[in-house]
Amino acid sequence: MEIGEEPPAPPRTRLQVPAPLGREVFRVTEGPQADRFRAESAAAFYGTRYRVTSDANRMGLRLAGAVLEMTDARELISEGVALGGIQVPAGGQPVILFVEQQTTGGYCKIANVIAADLPALGQLKPGDEIRFQRVDLREARELLYIQERWINAPTTLL
Repeated sequence: MEIGEEPPAPPRTRLQVPAPLGREVFRVTEGPQADRFRAESAAAFYGTRYRVTSDANRMGLRLAGAVLEMTDARELISEGVALGGIQVPAGGQPVILFVEQQTTGGYCKIANVIAADLPALGQLKPGDEIRFQRVDLREARELLYIQERWINAPTTLL
């Protein structure tokens, strides 16, 4: 039984979307206490790979890799923490704060994963290796804008 004519095909559009970095490289902005880390530690943070340990869950992703040392080891007064913040407890191994992170903390934060890369954190599993790439706030905002435009695109991508 015929009901009507075939509906028209949806319009096709090509969006210019930058290639995703996947789950291996996470772009970060400088953290609020980045200046409290030794220069060698900051270089190691950006220049080496970290492995996600089995101590990874929705609160945070504990990493193993280069030990990060501070120039000033005094504890901070507890302060609010942000989703994607990368704090460094006394052992020197970074922890990426995730979706159920605590609301306050007293550890120095060397960096923050940018909003555009937060969804990829949920894809990580123990044993995955990652590295960090520093971006400035302008670039972080632009990457989020591009991602949101892509997500909200009303047409089929080719």
